[in-house]
Amino acid sequence: MNKFTSRWVLLLSAVLIFVACQKEISKEGTGLGGVAQGSLTDSSGSCKDADVRGDYVIDQALTDSNYVIIKVNFTLQGKYKIYTDTVNGMWFIDSGFALTTGPATVKLKGHGKPILPNRADFVLTFNGSFCAFSVVTSTTGGSSGGGTSTDYFPNTLNSNWTYEYLPKLGTLDTFRSTVTNQTVFFDNKVFKQYDTNPLGEAYYFSKDNAGNYYALSTTDFDYLFIFDSIPNSFISYPFLKDNVAVATTWESAEYGKVKLGVEVGVSKAVFTIMGKGITYNVLGTTYSDVISVKRVIHFKPDGGSYRSVIEGTAYYAKGVGLIDQVIPAASQSVSLKRKEIF
Repeated sequence: MNKFTSRWVLLLSAVLIFVACQKEISKEGTGLGGVAQGSLTDSSGSCKDADVRGDYVIDQALTDSNYVIIKVNFTLQGKYKIYTDTVNGMWFIDSGFALTTGPATVKLKGHGKPILPNRADFVLTFNGSFCAFSVVTSTTGGSSGGGTSTDYFPNTLNSNWTYEYLPKLGTLDTFRSTVTNQTVFFDNKVFKQYDTNPLGEAYYFSKDNAGNYYALSTTDFDYLFIFDSIPNSFISYPFLKDNVAVATTWESAEYGKVKLGVEVGVSKAVFTIMGKGITYNVLGTTYSDVISVKRVIHFKPDGGSYRSVIEGTAYYAKGVGLIDQVIPAASQSVSLKRKEIF
């Protein structure tokens, strides 16, 4: 009887140990049975640069050599799905299991077939976070991420321009604007961040495949300010169109409240194409195929009506970008001239 009881006790103990081990294994793997959590952005909310691989040629189906490498920060183990929207007949996607938490590299495979030879801006989605990258398609191959040499306002990563204020703005005479790998998704557009040194200001620009160039900004001039105070938010509007005829006019949405002197109200910018395919000289360098755009800034004080407060003309060279911005003023003309590009 004692032997029988002992055998059952031993057997019961073995079962309890086995069940306990099973529960422990199940507990450790709970995350893998659920959905992974995390973000495409870092702790500061910034997106990391995406590494686009492969050639993207119209009418050629994407293969295993077409993919994009991205950075993800997983905060919870589990199954994940990271994907893009479909643009120009292509999309990217990857799914799997996040076995550990923390920063990780994920490879998204490309699918579909490019339709048109242009730049496609993709929006990445994961767990409620969004980032973006671009793919340039061509008719012969050799394409990759970034902008094209035919742009009038390039946004290729690390492109940079040095500008000179004439006359100086206080003690400042030159600064450099550089395209970074930071992006902002706003109004269904992907805006590249342009950093300025030593201004220390960030500017945001985008381009669609129809020849429209957008700013995510105030209604001020590029790199020059006229308002004494502005809201803590920006609006999106086209500042350049390379697909329309001379004399074409358009305007931004209202922006405000802004302060001009002692007056408070709203503003808007009105744009007009003044010239296309013109030749223009800046500091001894002659540029061909230039588009000139006049910008008139209007201000409407509270209880009043719109009036024009200042106007200027910007010059954009094909494959180069902004080369000059001239703003006549009551006392003297202020010009922002391109000195060099790297």
